[in-house]
Amino acid sequence: MKLYELMDKYTLLNQYIEDALDGDLDDDNLQTLLDSLESIEDMIEVKVENTTKLLKNIESEIKIYKDEEERLAKKRKTLQCRYDGIKAYVQSLLEANGIEKVNAGIFKVRLQKNPPSINVLDEKKIPEVYKIPQPAKVDTKTLLADAKAGKIVDGVELITDKKHLRFS
Repeated sequence: MKLYELMDKYTLLNQYIEDALDGDLDDDNLQTLLDSLESIEDMIEVKVENTTKLLKNIESEIKIYKDEEERLAKKRKTLQCRYDGIKAYVQSLLEANGIEKVNAGIFKVRLQKNPPSINVLDEKKIPEVYKIPQPAKVDTKTLLADAKAGKIVDGVELITDKKHLRFS
């Protein structure tokens, strides 16, 4: 029997007992009703206990998944740092030795020039035309476009010789 069914029976039986106490009810019938009520209370207790056990199991499982998510996030971050470090190491070796391309077995590794970019040295010196309103921040896309076109903007440095490592 489901918990809600037990609760319905419990409520109905309680109502019968209240009605019976107002009228003529012999002791045997009253005791039978009270015993039935106690039996239903016991069944409800067992159902609630079992439901609570289920909830505790689910709660434990949620904690396990949350802990596992945190563990995996740390592991992913560690792997990402290792990947970035090894990639930077290979890039620095190639750059230090003046090597642009390497046929490395089944891989072709090459240094590829990054597209032009800017390095904002001092945001306070950037004219308002390059700032995006609300909240105010530097419009680096327009700054980059203008810097590429040869316009000199105080507080900006055009970077054209930066490279990144590409695998194919």
